Amino acid sequence: MTRFLFTLLMVFGNLIWHNAFGQETGQQILGPYTITRIADDVYNIQDANNQNPPGVHTGEDGKVSGMNNCSDMYLILGTEKALLIDLSNMIDWYDHPTDCLREIIYDKIGNRKLIVTVTHNHGDHLGMLPVFVNDPEVEFWVPMEDFFPKRDLFPADRTVYFSKGASLDLGEQKIVETFLLPGHTPGSTLFILKNENLVFSGDALGSGGGLWLFDYDSFDRFYGSFRSFTEYLRNTDNNLSEEQLTLWGGHSWQKRSLNKLGKEYLDHMEVLMEQIAAGVAESKPYSTFIPSLNANFRYKTAIITWNRESAVRYVEEKRFPPENDFTGKGPTHKGDNMDLIRLLEHYTFSGIDPQVGDMQYYLYDPFAHGADPDKNYPLRVVFHGAANGMEGVRCAEYTDFIVYAGKEYQDKLGGAYILFPKANEYYDNTKGMQYIPEGTWITKNKKTGTSIYIPTVESLIKDVIKQHKIDPERVIIGGTSAGGYMTWRFMAVCPDLIRGAFLVAPADNPSLEEMKMYEEKGIHIWVIHGMAKYDL
Repeated sequence: MTRFLFTLLMVFGNLIWHNAFGQETGQQILGPYTITRIADDVYNIQDANNQNPPGVHTGEDGKVSGMNNCSDMYLILGTEKALLIDLSNMIDWYDHPTDCLREIIYDKIGNRKLIVTVTHNHGDHLGMLPVFVNDPEVEFWVPMEDFFPKRDLFPADRTVYFSKGASLDLGEQKIVETFLLPGHTPGSTLFILKNENLVFSGDALGSGGGLWLFDYDSFDRFYGSFRSFTEYLRNTDNNLSEEQLTLWGGHSWQKRSLNKLGKEYLDHMEVLMEQIAAGVAESKPYSTFIPSLNANFRYKTAIITWNRESAVRYVEEKRFPPENDFTGKGPTHKGDNMDLIRLLEHYTFSGIDPQVGDMQYYLYDPFAHGADPDKNYPLRVVFHGAANGMEGVRCAEYTDFIVYAGKEYQDKLGGAYILFPKANEYYDNTKGMQYIPEGTWITKNKKTGTSIYIPTVESLIKDVIKQHKIDPERVIIGGTSAGGYMTWRFMAVCPDLIRGAFLVAPADNPSLEEMKMYEEKGIHIWVIHGMAKYDL
C-alpha cells in the first residue's frame, strides 16, 4: 500500500485515535504499540500494549506466565526530515502490526522525508524492517561497522553506511550526532540529539537490566570506547550537560524503578568497569539462553552481564601481560595486591577547576578495618605513573604502595590513611598517536607553567583531611615517574601542606631554590632512582 493511500486513511483514523487517547503530550496506544512523547518532536514507540505489557508476566499464583522483552523505537522530527531509530521486535502476537506501525510513523512525520537507522545488528532492533524496506520514499542511514558486510539487508540505492563521527541535519539545526561505542556489538552506535542532552543508546550501554557482552574481547572494546565517550561528554565544545543528560536505551522498561538513566548511571558504570578490570567486582551467577553469559557484575545501578571465566582471564592477562610488561606486577607484594585493592573505597571529588573537572580517587580508611576510632592518623598521598590512571583502581596497584593497606604494614605504621588520586587520562586518537597518553599529571597550565592538577589535588587533600580523623601535621606525598613529577611540583606550590615526600624515578628535578625552601621548612624527602645500562 502506498504512502499516499495511508495518508488518506489516517484522516479518518486519527479522529478516532485522538478522541480515544487525548492530547499529543499523553501516552497513546495503537494496536501493539505504545507511543510516548518524551521531548519536543521526539517520540518513544514500544512494541507493548495493555494486553502484552513490558517485562515478565506472572499469573494469580505468582508463577511466570509470559515475557515481553519489548524493544524501543525513537522518532525525531526536524523541519525537513524525520529519523526513526531502531525497528523493535518482529511482532507475531498481534494481527497486522505492519499497518499499525506505518500509520503511527506517517501520522507523525507528515510531509517530512523519513530516514531509518539502527543502533546495532541484532534482530530485536531490526524486527519491523519489512515495513519500510520496500517503500521507495524511505532512506536508510546505518553504521558501517555492523552493517556494511551485510549490505543485502537494506536497499542498495537508498542506503548510506556512515562511519565514526557522522551527523545528520533534520532541518533548522536539529542535528543528530553519532558516537561509535563497540562492545555489545562491534558497531554499536549512540545517537545524540545535539543541544538537547538526549542520547539514544540501543543496547550499547544497557538499559538498566544489564549490558550484555558476548565474547572475551568485547569487554576491552567497551572499556576503551566508554572512556572515549566520557571524554566526549566532558568536552564543553560538544555542548552536553552530564547533570541533565538522559539515556534512552533499547529496552527502557528494564530501568524499572529508576527515574532515568543519566550521569549517576554512567558514573556507576565507570566504577563497575574498573572493578571488573581489577578483579574486585561483585558478581553473581546468572542464567540466560546464551550459555556463555553466566555472570552478572554489579555496582549500584550498573550491571554488566558477561562470562565469569573471561573476566578472570582478563584480569590475569592485564596483571601479568604476555610481553612481560613491568606495570601491574606489584614486585614487592604481587601475591596479595588483588585482595588489597578490595580494601579501597572509591569516590568522586568535584573539583574547583573546570579545566580538570571531577576527579576519581581511592582511599584506604584504617577505621573501616579495625583501627582505634579515638586516634588521629597520618595521611599518605600517592600519585601513579603516566597512563596508569586509565586502568582505574589498578593505578593504586601499579604504584606498589598499595602494600601499605595490608595488615602487616598498617600494624608497623601504627595505622594510616592512604589516598590514591587518579588523573583524568585518555588517548587522543585524533592526533594519530593513540599510544601517547593525554591528561597525565605532567599536563601543564599555560598560565602557571606547572601541573594543571595542583589546585584540584590541593582541594582534594584538604577535603579528605576535613572529612576524616587525619593529623594535618603528618601528611606525606609521593609518586612514581609522572607521579614523581607531580610530587615535586605539588611541593613547590603547597609546601605548608606536607611534612615529607618520597619519589621513585621522578620525571622531574627540583630547582636549587626549591630544595633550600624544603630544607627551611623541615620537609623530609626520600628519592629512589636507578640507572639503566643498555648494550648498543
